[in-house]
Amino acid sequence: MKNDYNILGKNYHIEKVNNIYDELSGLDFTKKVSDEVTRLDEDLLQLVFNDKLIIDVGWYPPFDENGEFIIQMILNSDWENPSVTISSGWDKNEPIEKLNKVLGQLPFILKAE
Repeated sequence: MKNDYNILGKNYHIEKVNNIYDELSGLDFTKKVSDEVTRLDEDLLQLVFNDKLIIDVGWYPPFDENGEFIIQMILNSDWENPSVTISSGWDKNEPIEKLNKVLGQLPFILKAE
């Protein structure tokens, strides 16, 4: 099973992952939000783990230039009550920093140098 993943240009060693869906890394952060808005929906990144843990990143409201990234940690499929919710703006460094903060809470994920 693959354990090394590149997300937003950063390498991660991730264990216990069942599935990864990543459209987030394909966004062009050198462009304005308005140029990428047709790609900004609720389903941009999802890491699904064996132990019923999901890390989810989406743009809310979807397809809206005034939206923002929402990073959530979902436990036991309880989408109504995420255990972590963090928002981020368009600057690429900000979602990377916020995602690192969420992933850093998990003992089986290490950011590669």
